[in-house]
Amino acid sequence: MQTFFETVVTMKSLAGLVFAGQVILYAVIGSFFGRSSMPFLFIWQAAALAVITSLLHYVAFADRVIRKMNYSLRLALFSVPLFGVLAVFAIVFQWFPFNAVAWAIFTIAFLIVFGLLTFGCELYARITGKKLNESLLAYHRKA
Repeated sequence: MQTFFETVVTMKSLAGLVFAGQVILYAVIGSFFGRSSMPFLFIWQAAALAVITSLLHYVAFADRVIRKMNYSLRLALFSVPLFGVLAVFAIVFQWFPFNAVAWAIFTIAFLIVFGLLTFGCELYARITGKKLNESLLAYHRKA
């Protein structure tokens, strides 16, 4: 039961971060296009995407679901379905015109944002790991 609650709290936290990120991204990009408000429907779309993203993340990255898989495959397992979900949302909610140029921009934007987020997470993990290793070495020297 404790594992269940730990999983729910982790997924809820990730969903909250994703939701906040979407709202901030919308506000920043929207301001360049003269938007001064956010449609109510977008808030529900963002909430649904946040939940779906946290579920996909859990499946791809939690060791409880997939025990042994290298990081590149996990990224693919996460990013390909995520792109598919975003594409379905884009079609259903008519985020942009249905033409090749708009889809190319959408795909490039997805790859850039996903790449930057992946790079940021990797950098954070390396810095944190380095600090933890240094702390562990200091602890072993004292002991």
